Amino acid sequence: MTKAAHAAAPSFPVALVEPTTLLGRDVRAVLTERAFPASRVHLFHQAGGPGGVLAAEDDEVAFIAPLTVDALETCRIAFLCGRADETARFLATRTDGALAIDLSGVRNGQPLVVPSEERGPRPLPAGSLFLTPHPVAFVLAEVVRTVDAVVPVVGMTAAVDRPVSELGKAALDELFQQALALATFRPMPKEVLGAQVAFNSHVPADSRAFEARVAEDTAALLAREIPLTILSARVGVFHGHLLRVELRLGADAPPSGDVLARFREQKAAFEIVDPENLSGPVESAGRDETLVLRGEAEGRRVTLTLAADHLRRAGALLAVRVAEQAARERGWLEREGDAG
Repeated sequence: MTKAAHAAAPSFPVALVEPTTLLGRDVRAVLTERAFPASRVHLFHQAGGPGGVLAAEDDEVAFIAPLTVDALETCRIAFLCGRADETARFLATRTDGALAIDLSGVRNGQPLVVPSEERGPRPLPAGSLFLTPHPVAFVLAEVVRTVDAVVPVVGMTAAVDRPVSELGKAALDELFQQALALATFRPMPKEVLGAQVAFNSHVPADSRAFEARVAEDTAALLAREIPLTILSARVGVFHGHLLRVELRLGADAPPSGDVLARFREQKAAFEIVDPENLSGPVESAGRDETLVLRGEAEGRRVTLTLAADHLRRAGALLAVRVAEQAARERGWLEREGDAG
């Protein structure tokens, strides 16, 4: 598309709340990658006080305005990438009519929203707030649906290694400083992480809540209850979840190759990794696909080892795809007069 044609195409203003978070940066990157029809991206912050703040964005200084109750009135769509508690307070007082797509993890009884796949178009719900699922739950639901196409899944156990990037950039910086402190025999900073995470693994205080949230979201996405156990730990990894999953089946499993073939068919969702190519969360960073590092089928079970970037396909990309579908369904991409 030429610049002139792009300028003439229908577009509308959007908002990005907390653009300097890791998730906010990825949402902004995906909006650019997919040429989302935003006439302007308004930037807002929740935690910087009542005034605006300046931040470096793409080698330029960007003004980030405070998120007031009426801040989104001029926007069609807003991506909420801040903390869940701050976002919940804003949602309880907002006075705008924008479609807010929440990635913070707010749960208020509304159903989770995911984009429709081309093979099975499903309209999005009405309303001005969409809640997105936990990224780990999104991956687990995709895994169950993929294996279900071969043989019914009747139960699942998943061990999840949680990266430090779940806690934001400050936690990443502290993990780096912890590694330096260990190497130079200096006191170790723990203000953000609360424990030694570098070269370590531990069970943080929020583990039970994390596991319950993943289990609840997985069941909601599958629209059915299956016995599901989540076992999690925080590990000294900068980015990306590592998942070891056991699926219990309702019948004998087919050969491992047949199961992996189903994952290979889902090209947008999964990539089978060469077993001789050492890979893991490091390689998954910045990737939209979930990496299948190992897959075996035996008896009535399938075991998988997966690595996934929680900020990309199940985070920023999912939210932008929801926004694209909403824009199509609500006629925001039609020029004036086209609808008639």
